Amino acid sequence: MNFSSLRRRDWSALGVVALLAVSPAALHAQSDRAPVGKIYVANMEGGAQIANGDRIEAVTTKSIFVAQGSAIETKPRGVLAMVFSNGTGVALDPETHIEVKRFTQEPFIASRTDLELEPSVSQTQVVVARGTLAVSTSKLAAGSVMNFITPPGSINLHGGKVVIEVESGRSKISLLEGEGTVRGGDLDLGGKVIHAGEQALIRPGPPGEPNIVVIRKIPAEELTALEEHAALAYQ
Repeated sequence: MNFSSLRRRDWSALGVVALLAVSPAALHAQSDRAPVGKIYVANMEGGAQIANGDRIEAVTTKSIFVAQGSAIETKPRGVLAMVFSNGTGVALDPETHIEVKRFTQEPFIASRTDLELEPSVSQTQVVVARGTLAVSTSKLAAGSVMNFITPPGSINLHGGKVVIEVESGRSKISLLEGEGTVRGGDLDLGGKVIHAGEQALIRPGPPGEPNIVVIRKIPAEELTALEEHAALAYQ
């Protein structure tokens, strides 16, 4: 299967099909319920590794692993595309490091037909320590929370497509589709709403104050590259 040719409904189904194919014990335990809380590797080039607890292993295409507690890192020439069991697609650029602090998901029926909607309620918290991460979600189920944290700030994504870039203690969050709330660290209690076509620039603020968040329209000269990044997480 050519990863770059996948469409949204393919992404939603891909993780479920793969998990069912390799997890007979989980399938037996849950009857017609699909395994949850997992990540499926859709495509990998150039090298990547995953650490969970004391275990460190190389990432391979079509491998499946528990999401929560996993730290994932791509090598200098590594590109990695994965799908969470709730249908969320993510793609890591070279030299990107993320940590899945939390990923829980309620069981769901494997034979569901609405692939445009997240299959069940989930709670996601991912730290983007460095590099570039593209994310694409279907419409989130009511009650789901999806939070991506960078060193100076975060986005609570309400669904859609976003590209998150972290470098030198600063972050750039570009929202191509959907809506979210951006915060400048723990001291920013209110946050700012970001809409499709907008970009949040976050940098450290003065001591004892929230980090600085500037929201602007995505510059035209950046749009094509951002869309190409997002295409790796969703087609």
